[in-house]
Amino acid sequence: MSVNYHAFQSRGYLFSNSEAVCEQWRTAFSDYEPSKIARILKLRADEVHLYLSYFEVPYRLCLKNGILKKSPDHGQIWTDELYFNETMSIYHLLYYTRDYPRTANVWVPNTQLDGVVSRNPRVPDPLLSPFAREFTGRTEALDKACRKLNGIRLDKGDVSYEFAAFPQIHLQLVFWDADEDFPAQVQILADKYVTDYVHYETIGCIISDLLELLSSAASSEILE
Repeated sequence: MSVNYHAFQSRGYLFSNSEAVCEQWRTAFSDYEPSKIARILKLRADEVHLYLSYFEVPYRLCLKNGILKKSPDHGQIWTDELYFNETMSIYHLLYYTRDYPRTANVWVPNTQLDGVVSRNPRVPDPLLSPFAREFTGRTEALDKACRKLNGIRLDKGDVSYEFAAFPQIHLQLVFWDADEDFPAQVQILADKYVTDYVHYETIGCIISDLLELLSSAASSEILE
């Protein structure tokens, strides 16, 4: 089974629909004292909220009841209607970050982060394979979508960019378009020590959100 399978299953699923999980995490962060994690992650906090961003969208955690909200319009309206993957990505960052997290600047595929080497490479990845098919023959559209999300261009493959999910967690996307011998392929790389910040399965949630953002950005480009 792909390490990205659970993130794929959770796509488009509202966090509040998982009542037991929702209650578990909100309870875990109720009456939360933010000073330690704010220091480690360099976050802003006041008496009511802890503030952070995810793919450049503002989020805040209510310290009293553990409820997460986001503001897609950057501060005008806040909503707690969050999807499962984005919510778990944020809760996991706050929960799993070590006291002294490391960064290796060594990039590895997220499928290698858990140390499992026995997966069948012929089994299509539920996140990456559909994305590769979506952008087959559409490198220009993918390039525009990456720039729209403020990705940093890299010199790998046919299209490659680096994205900041959080300031501490970056992902690199590398896309090779199809040719006469091979279908299109996409690879997502993370820092070797990213699990100093999140659980290895959390990276699947972050990847899923990144790919959905890119697909949405490409679609809006077509509509424009």
